[in-house]
Amino acid sequence: MSYRILRTVIAAARLEAGTEARAEDIGTPDDIALLIYLGAIEEAGGDASAPADPGKIDAALVQALAEAINKLPEDAFDAGGKPKVKALEAALPEHKDRITAALRDAVWDEMKAAADEAG
Repeated sequence: MSYRILRTVIAAARLEAGTEARAEDIGTPDDIALLIYLGAIEEAGGDASAPADPGKIDAALVQALAEAINKLPEDAFDAGGKPKVKALEAALPEHKDRITAALRDAVWDEMKAAADEAG
């Protein structure tokens, strides 16, 4: 299965907007489902073995992460400016086992893109 990259994303490798990538170059089925949910990629066609149902992405978790990121203190961000996974786990202990760096990156990238669009 391959996917059309709609916005540049960092997955297993940097994937540039306007290109296509194989599922294994993007990440896990959950990573792919999240990127579809966020509108960063779309299915390009190919075989019928979809990696994951995008409906399985928990919109409430994505929203909770975004809200938690907005409330984090300055020291909860790493040198590159990203929120630390440990800080997010501490802010959302009920979701600790579901917060990954890939999920954090996808939500963070979406938040930055929305902020850039807002001006």
